Amino acid sequence: MVEVMTDKQMQFIAWLITTATDKCQTMEEVREMNKEIRKHSIGFKEEAEELKKED
Repeated sequence: MVEVMTDKQMQFIAWLITTATDKCQTMEEVREMNKEIRKHSIGFKEEAEELKKED
């Protein structure tokens, strides 16, 4: 079963990412951070879309 995040959890994740990217000095550093985030979030989008189909 897929767990759905609450608005507060999503807000925290957004804050966490923006805080981290604020510390980057170049766009290349931001891109590298985005690659890492994507690497660790593989499957989340597919799971969310699957949940929508079930509703």
